[in-house]
Amino acid sequence: MSLRERMEEMFTRMVEAKDASLVDTYYDPDFVLTTNGQSQDLAEFRAGHERVYPTAITYRVEYDEDAWVEAGDRLAGRLWITIGRPGEPERPLEVVFVATFREERLLRLNELTWPDWSNLAAFETYGS
Repeated sequence: MSLRERMEEMFTRMVEAKDASLVDTYYDPDFVLTTNGQSQDLAEFRAGHERVYPTAITYRVEYDEDAWVEAGDRLAGRLWITIGRPGEPERPLEVVFVATFREERLLRLNELTWPDWSNLAAFETYGS
């Protein structure tokens, strides 16, 4: 399986399905996420998803088919994650990322999002 296929599988099975039990399937124990200049380790990442996924939030992921680059253990790309909550308009988040994998799991994920997802009300429980 290519790294792109693995990343797309993760977005389908874990993010869109809101299944935090799959964190260890897709993320290395030494995982670090750096998003919009803020970093978190695997424990913080897991806890945030375990708080947000049970809420009424929904996710839909679309990919920029022309913006994938894969080389060795690295993958870069561009995608949009559209989030929704009852009574609110859907909100697309543009994501540009560079990922490093180890044994088919995400080890490092560096991303920029527009808008900055951490400032949106839909994620108010993420860091609680």
